[in-house]
Amino acid sequence: MLGIPFAASQAQMRISWDQLADVTYSYEYSETFKTWYSKPTFGEEVKKLDGKEVVIKGYVLPMDVEGDYFILSQFPYSSCFFCGGAGQESVIELRFKKRKRAFKMDEFVAFKGTLRLNDVVFEMSYLLEDAEMVDMQAGE
Repeated sequence: MLGIPFAASQAQMRISWDQLADVTYSYEYSETFKTWYSKPTFGEEVKKLDGKEVVIKGYVLPMDVEGDYFILSQFPYSSCFFCGGAGQESVIELRFKKRKRAFKMDEFVAFKGTLRLNDVVFEMSYLLEDAEMVDMQAGE
């Protein structure tokens, strides 16, 4: 078994990528960074998820050579937000509680954690804090 079985904790809410699509983006200028960026405006349904314990499954994308920065994506790397035509709402930055193992590119995994909505320049719109891998059944 991988991680903690979903039945062990009913506090988490299973969410889907479709739910996270309830967001629009507008271009705004950051005086601090002297650059334009996409600022998210979250829909009412997504706002209700902010700060909630959730479970979601997706494709793990290691984003640095040290293996310390990971993204969970709705799509595999070849068609994700960074390389393909997907939108920003299709990725979540993983901020691990304690990462217990390495992940391979495009490994399909379920994670639980606290979802945070984010509009900080140069960060993902969605963050999963205290992320932990869970039993794959949890994300279904």
